[in-house]
Amino acid sequence: MNSSYDPDLYHPSSFDDDMCLKPPLLLWLATIYLARAILLPIGIGIGHFAGVDDKAFVLLRSLWRVEGLVPALLALPVLFALFRRTPTAARMTRRMWAHGRIFLAVSAGIDAALSLFQLTTSTEGDQPIITMGSELIDVYFLAYILFARRVRDTFTDFPPPREAAGE
Repeated sequence: MNSSYDPDLYHPSSFDDDMCLKPPLLLWLATIYLARAILLPIGIGIGHFAGVDDKAFVLLRSLWRVEGLVPALLALPVLFALFRRTPTAARMTRRMWAHGRIFLAVSAGIDAALSLFQLTTSTEGDQPIITMGSELIDVYFLAYILFARRVRDTFTDFPPPREAAGE
């Protein structure tokens, strides 16, 4: 366990079996949201095989835009590290996790800038309410990633490698 934060600030249920801070649910949601440009096509593909209604596909396709790939590519390593956050994780995963807060903050900032640009250049027939909602979500996640103590402490904590744990 990392000693860069005071573990007494958190309830014992906030720690996993390796005595590391668990990533909060909102961090998971922020990461998935920021990686949506990559996850949406995967979800559409899975839904196609599962027999999802075509109206749902139309809605999902309307939410996807190519500009979203840049922020998604920045959030994807953090999503990967979230799933691989174990004592057996590779050194590269540990590095991705150590810089994950920066990756997510830059991703949210770029996504917010893209939404703002889309709002200022919207034309008749566009749906600005969806873009404004996206902008608000981006700004909220950016503030959460930058200012939440729990997020900062979670990104400083990673389970020690097995050989260092004495196993």
